[in-house]
Amino acid sequence: MTPRESVFDSPGTVGKRPGVGDLMRTIERVLPDGGDWCDLHKAHTLAALVLALRPRVIVEIGVWMGGSLVPMALALQWLDAHAAPALERLEQRGKIYGIDPWSPVASVAGEDDATNVAWWSGVDHETAYTKLLLRIADLGLAPYVGIARITSDDFEPSILGAMPGVVGCGIDLIHIDGNHTEQAHRDAKRYLPHVRVGGIVVFDDVGWGGGGVARGVEWAREHGFVDLYALGTGLVMQRVADALHDFEEALT
Repeated sequence: MTPRESVFDSPGTVGKRPGVGDLMRTIERVLPDGGDWCDLHKAHTLAALVLALRPRVIVEIGVWMGGSLVPMALALQWLDAHAAPALERLEQRGKIYGIDPWSPVASVAGEDDATNVAWWSGVDHETAYTKLLLRIADLGLAPYVGIARITSDDFEPSILGAMPGVVGCGIDLIHIDGNHTEQAHRDAKRYLPHVRVGGIVVFDDVGWGGGGVARGVEWAREHGFVDLYALGTGLVMQRVADALHDFEEALT
């Protein structure tokens, strides 16, 4: 299959700049192909965050078939379609880095719930990974997506600022949606220090059993992040200072 140049290059759109409505309708159309992990409200919200932030660096921990990664990548593609000239387009292009080992062992690590262990042990991780790659190619998203098939513990977030085409350093937007055990807490502690002031973190399933995600949220609150709003079972937060005491001093 030949990779598509852009999902917005369909017949009848040549020479036209796609509107935000085109983006949101495209997300709604392709969302079912990523499974039922991300509902339409969350998909649209994540895309809207990308439009508002115009991020250079997005990170998603826990990708699976791209239920939430694809909407954010489509938003990056939409922003690119509105950038001109071509040189400026290349210099300002954002990218989303998806981190997921697609491994049954990693999926059940630290998990105590027998139902979750059975499901994740039996589901076909290779098929999910292949489906993601096909979706990226079919939607023309390859220029906007980098896939790291390793665990979040093995990925080094500090290298993002040193990657070719990335000016400066700092994560603009991160979606923590991997293993929901204590791993989520570790992910927060390892990745959130690399989020720039003003950047956004989206936690999934804050109330998940075992408290790993909730501990990640508390760590964020203690290190310069404030709650913005709930997003389904998750939470959107923004970094307002380097650490909590910096934020408190700014208010006095």
